[in-house]
Amino acid sequence: MNQAGKERRWALLSLLLLGMWFSLLVMYRQGPLIRKVVSVRDTVFGLQKENHGVKQVILLTQMRSGSSFTGHLLMAASSTFYTEEPVREFLGAEPTTLDETAAAIALLRDISLCRFSARPDYYERRLLGTHHHNPDTVRLCYDSNQVCRDPATNEALCLAARVRLTRVVSLDLAALTPLLRDPDLTLYIIHLVRDPRGTLASRQDLRKYFDEKARNMSAVCSRYRRDLHTADVFKASHPDRYIFLRYEDLSLHTSQNLLRLYRTLDLPYTAVVSAAVARHTLGYSGNTNNSYGTFRNSSATVFQWRKRLSFAEVTRVQQECQDVMLSYGYRIFTSHQEYQDPGVQVLLTNTS
Repeated sequence: MNQAGKERRWALLSLLLLGMWFSLLVMYRQGPLIRKVVSVRDTVFGLQKENHGVKQVILLTQMRSGSSFTGHLLMAASSTFYTEEPVREFLGAEPTTLDETAAAIALLRDISLCRFSARPDYYERRLLGTHHHNPDTVRLCYDSNQVCRDPATNEALCLAARVRLTRVVSLDLAALTPLLRDPDLTLYIIHLVRDPRGTLASRQDLRKYFDEKARNMSAVCSRYRRDLHTADVFKASHPDRYIFLRYEDLSLHTSQNLLRLYRTLDLPYTAVVSAAVARHTLGYSGNTNNSYGTFRNSSATVFQWRKRLSFAEVTRVQQECQDVMLSYGYRIFTSHQEYQDPGVQVLLTNTS
């Protein structure tokens, strides 16, 4: 079956599933029947017993590193179910203890398996929180609050998706090891990194949300340093399911790098996806001045930090992060003159 045929198959599957769900819900509107609907759904489509090539994907990065932009590009595929930063939304902060990390991993596992009914506490926060999750869910919430608030609705949408994508900014890469080894999951990890100098400039622009500690690149680079070791382990143990991606490469060569991701995840790169890429990268749609927005001229803005950070600020970051930056392929500027020369490229290697 060609890619267009696959896309139509999954679209029809989603429509049939939602049609069955809404028809039964409107006819009866009874809580016990909702569980029966879920049971019928599972029996008819076999979505829990048969994997149908479903992939669970975690987009792992740090705050202000381009993950919202990346997530929206992957969400352009109609067969993607998207969850945005559930760990911080559920725990209220980044995990700092082993118990909190274990709780975060358990939550990610349930989300990857579409078990929203088992997480009523998280599901309530998912609906009422500030993060933007799966767009189909958002549309349902506008149309019917009752349907939206029932977790079985999201389970249906999630189970019908080919890729279940979750964005995570609050965990080390090593914390995902149990999920990567879980026999019930086919987990792919997209490890997104950004030049720490760009991250600093972005956080400085949002001082209202990032205190002085968050603007100290020591913690950012310490985590990158830990993740470097884990990345080597994952590349050796699961070379087909660990994907390294620099935000800069995605911004400069969006179609090329996104096509690589879509192929790895077996997602169809359709005309609809191409149109979404254009909207997000050419600055023709949306509010391009919104710091949290994902619509901008990505190739023109990716190195804007060179105009906003002084050479003294850049030097401090480089002193703290030099080993990490070189490992990820970022240039260390050695003089003010070199830093101001637009002909001196930031990227040392092409990882795309």
